[in-house]
Amino acid sequence: MKVVFETRFSFFGQSGWKSGHAADPALLFAPDRLEHRLKYFEEVTLASLAGQTDGGFEHLILSSTLMPEDWQTRLRELCFDTLGKDRCRILFRPEGSAGHIIKNTVARAYGDDRVAQVVLDDDDAVSADFVAAVKYYGSFALRDPMNPRPYTFLSFPRGYTLGIEGGKIDWLSPRYVPYTNLGLALIAPGTTKRNPFLTSHKRIGLRHPSYMVTHMRPYYLRAVHGLNDSRAHKSDDVLDDKSIAGVFPYFPWLARHFPGITATGGDTGIAAQ
Repeated sequence: MKVVFETRFSFFGQSGWKSGHAADPALLFAPDRLEHRLKYFEEVTLASLAGQTDGGFEHLILSSTLMPEDWQTRLRELCFDTLGKDRCRILFRPEGSAGHIIKNTVARAYGDDRVAQVVLDDDDAVSADFVAAVKYYGSFALRDPMNPRPYTFLSFPRGYTLGIEGGKIDWLSPRYVPYTNLGLALIAPGTTKRNPFLTSHKRIGLRHPSYMVTHMRPYYLRAVHGLNDSRAHKSDDVLDDKSIAGVFPYFPWLARHFPGITATGGDTGIAAQ
């Protein structure tokens, strides 16, 4: 089974709710904004992918032809340097539907092969064993004789909100949202008409076959900062230092952002399959 992370990086087009700057090209591609977005993408999103226990995945990034060429080059070089050219597919497309562009790209690239399409925003992260988890639980979905449909969604509802203040990672708070788009995975042939970006994730449990993995451990980080391109909410329940240390085994790269806190052990759970 192929695992494909799907990311929109400063894509100007039809992609759901937009903040004010995401709806205005002059603001969307402002150098200061792109500098911050690229930093979060590198330090959070790509860091979480580079540290996967199972490196058998690909990363599909959709961006805009309106992005200045020097920033397009920086985006390519960052992805290639971090994950390697063989694991990255970077698209620059004119305005259109992000979901349809990604759906058609996956269909052409993978055909009828089984694919796990995973939503990953350009400032969010997944746990170090997330690829292994998707393959493990996705294998159950593929063998399920009780599901008459040729696809299944996987939902990993438990994670943390990652607070970024003044450009620096500052705090964590617990988050539990069934059928959240964080870490949402679609298990289906590459030619499926379905796509996570064309699906109302809040209604997945009502409308689509699905599994929810609700272990008492995190699978994702949801970043909150001043440049969010989608709605984000801050919780008042912020973790203390001891609790933050307990998160490090699932997100080892996070430890360098909290240098005064020592890891307390833990188990990332699922080894590479």
